[in-house]
Amino acid sequence: MVLTTIEWLIIVAVVVVVILFVIKRPTRVVSFEESPLYKWNRVDLSGIVVAGDGSPYYLLTKRGRSNNVVVYFSGGGISWDRNTASKPFGLRTLLHNRELGYYFANIPFYKTDLLGGMLDNHREDNPFYDWTIVYIPYATGDFHIGNNKVKYKGKGKIHFTAHYSGRPNTLKGLDWLFDHMTEPDKLFIAGASAGGFGSAFWAPHIAEQYPNAQIYHYADGSYLSSHQWHHIMDEVWQSKFEQHFGYPIEEDIIAAAFRYNAQKLPANTILLQSNTLYDKVLPSYEAVLNQQTIGLVSGDDTMTQSWSQGMLDSAGQLDQELENYYYFVTDYGVGTKKRSTPHTLSPSRVFYTAEESGVKLSRWLGDIINKDKRYSVGKEFVESPMGK
Repeated sequence: MVLTTIEWLIIVAVVVVVILFVIKRPTRVVSFEESPLYKWNRVDLSGIVVAGDGSPYYLLTKRGRSNNVVVYFSGGGISWDRNTASKPFGLRTLLHNRELGYYFANIPFYKTDLLGGMLDNHREDNPFYDWTIVYIPYATGDFHIGNNKVKYKGKGKIHFTAHYSGRPNTLKGLDWLFDHMTEPDKLFIAGASAGGFGSAFWAPHIAEQYPNAQIYHYADGSYLSSHQWHHIMDEVWQSKFEQHFGYPIEEDIIAAAFRYNAQKLPANTILLQSNTLYDKVLPSYEAVLNQQTIGLVSGDDTMTQSWSQGMLDSAGQLDQELENYYYFVTDYGVGTKKRSTPHTLSPSRVFYTAEESGVKLSRWLGDIINKDKRYSVGKEFVESPMGK
């Protein structure tokens, strides 16, 4: 169907109205102490900080009244070669490649409209009600640890540069955190998806700045096992992983991080992890990473079952080995035709509805953080790994 000029003008007008009056943009103030309560604030960082496509990179913060702080690492896909780097999330990739894309190459202008769940610190039924939030955006496809620029060849003679700059971006963001946040009573270091990996890698660096705080670390939707991690992390991203983080790269890199953090973080640190049984995103990424498919494919039962088995085995092993480790595994939202469950739970509205065995995720975290009641949820899955 060919649209008329009037129809195009109507569409443009609707888009303009949405941008101006519906999408909320963060405030920009010089002093964090002057930023409005419970409103997202953009913090521009000094020095050279860039997103994956070379555009500006910055922090997002939201001030609460309490002396507790959430440091939250954003997720948003992975980039590790020419194919993935050339296909960031966005309309252009969808139109040109008929794919949704692999990662965020910049910070979308509508980013704050996507942030809810545990990041809604003004909601009284949120266990993080009144906490200050420091949100570390993710726009480099490198788990917040890369330090490399790679020039890839595009179509024809066109070349483009992927900025794997997660490490310098994160360090600048954490410098701001350490300069502006005095010792909190409780410090919750967290992340979802790719941000869950980043939060695990950076947790010891953050925790050592606040030796008197009660520390929690939480990774949501962050299990991927691959024989390619060494090549990707050290050769493509140039992370110098073992040199900077203190332990070798393993196929199950999130489990390696949890084991290291159990030794490196203060003895009373609580380690937390959540996953959904049939994650609708990660099985496909794992298959592409391990060269089992050439593109992202959703809803493949074989891929999903393989990923699920690995995730459950990993959680069960950590549960046996680590004293202060607790998990939340759920099949919340599973469909009747396709085995598919939400990818992440913490940054969206499902944070308040996702449950297992009568226990909601928000209650589980609230019990652990505010009531000192520590337990795992979804033991029936982990102890009988084939699931329900």
